[in-house]
Amino acid sequence: MKKQILAVAVAGAFAVPAFAAADSNVTLFGQLQTQIVHHSGSNAGTFEDGFRQHDAGGLGNAADGSGPNRLGVMVNHDLGNGLTALAKLEGDFQTGTGRGEDDTSGFNSGNRDIYVGLDGNFGRVIAGRMSSSYSTAGKDPLNATFMQARANGARLGGDGGFGNGSYVDRGIRYSNSFGMVSLDLGVFLDNSNDSDTAFSGRLNFDLGAVDLYVAHVNADGYGSGPNVSGGDYANTKIGADWKSGPFRVVGEFEDADRGGNNQDFQTVFLSGTYSMGRNDFVLNIGMMDRDDNNDREYVALAVKHNFSNRVMAYAGVGYASQDNLGMDSAGNMNGSDISFTGVGGGMRVSF
Repeated sequence: MKKQILAVAVAGAFAVPAFAAADSNVTLFGQLQTQIVHHSGSNAGTFEDGFRQHDAGGLGNAADGSGPNRLGVMVNHDLGNGLTALAKLEGDFQTGTGRGEDDTSGFNSGNRDIYVGLDGNFGRVIAGRMSSSYSTAGKDPLNATFMQARANGARLGGDGGFGNGSYVDRGIRYSNSFGMVSLDLGVFLDNSNDSDTAFSGRLNFDLGAVDLYVAHVNADGYGSGPNVSGGDYANTKIGADWKSGPFRVVGEFEDADRGGNNQDFQTVFLSGTYSMGRNDFVLNIGMMDRDDNNDREYVALAVKHNFSNRVMAYAGVGYASQDNLGMDSAGNMNGSDISFTGVGGGMRVSF
């Protein structure tokens, strides 16, 4: 399958002129990022301090994953009368696993969007593999870098496709805009038991300088999702994205319902950006309040330089801590706080 994705992508690139004459537009797109980071940990047991090269990960996760790397093909076919047929095939890949000398790279980390759909005056409907309506990963200016909030405890992570920046099979999503209000609804079928179907929804309110949004997902008992044992499993989010001149501020609150048993948690995320020419100066802070008292805190400071709208370099420092999860030198948990610091930078190229 991974080789097929690459083959289709390459074929799509050469087929653009032929398809264009047939009222179709085929776009080959991709993105690659790598970074070099010095990681250090306190009360982290066997975690080794030092420099590492990897795609994204987090401050205490010196590995690839949760990154932006992708290669894909997007097809738009004009059917007339304002109706367009869509097809998207997008694969994930890594420059390595980030863990050792035997790292492997390439198309070895799964797939992203794989769907077909229709777009028209009625809105857009897609079916296949996709993210849920809940995902707003891009609201973090440092998303898909080692300083990103979702990999450092200040935002919900991928969560089996029902959080920020992950994908779910067997989905159907509808989206449309109604003046100042945008609607996004998703249904994700459980083929083993359709009563365990998952649902997602998001509303965005365009208030001029502010994008106000609220999202919810319910995946109770969804067989291939995060809650294979059944029971309560829901995420709720409210956020605001304010922009004015060179300033941008994003704030989010998330509530994760895991059916009690000290598994519920809440996250708070706040980001501020000041843009000066081609440079963006970013400060992120956040926390996770867990019912089991394993709370998390996070802060990151970075500068991003935009060579163009397709080439970006960044550098920064981040700190993340987690209560009551420290480990001794043998890797045994000792109940003390654990923390990680990362200092580094990277480069991202898109096409």
